[in-house]
Amino acid sequence: MKINELAQPCDLPFIPGDNTVADAIDLMSAKGITAVLIGSCDKTAGIFTSKDLLHCRRDFPERDMLSLRVDEVMTQKLVVVQPEDTVEQAMAMMIKAGIRHLPVMEGRRVSSLLGLEDLVRSHVTALTQELHYLKDYISDLQDAAHD
Repeated sequence: MKINELAQPCDLPFIPGDNTVADAIDLMSAKGITAVLIGSCDKTAGIFTSKDLLHCRRDFPERDMLSLRVDEVMTQKLVVVQPEDTVEQAMAMMIKAGIRHLPVMEGRRVSSLLGLEDLVRSHVTALTQELHYLKDYISDLQDAAHD
């Protein structure tokens, strides 16, 4: 399955880089998400995830982590996927990079944001369908052998 078949356009969670970690946490909590993009869909500077939140305490132990600017603690190097990439390629990229969120880029613009859960759900659905077809095929073979 291709990413463009899976990724649905959505209201992307963006905040400006000068917002605080507290602002990011508030947005993430309100939307029930674990990542926000920094900037805008036309100019994305990075991503702030729950993993980055944990790194705040480690990297800035002397500072109030809630008052840190998100552009100080965000992940700047985005790993992205293109709409024509496959779910398997996207999963491999996420595993290799050790990430759980993957922006989908169309040209220089972020069109959607996929989570590892989205990719796993899609992959499991495809495997379940394949298993169903294989069971039917084996059943048909067994029926033909008995005739």
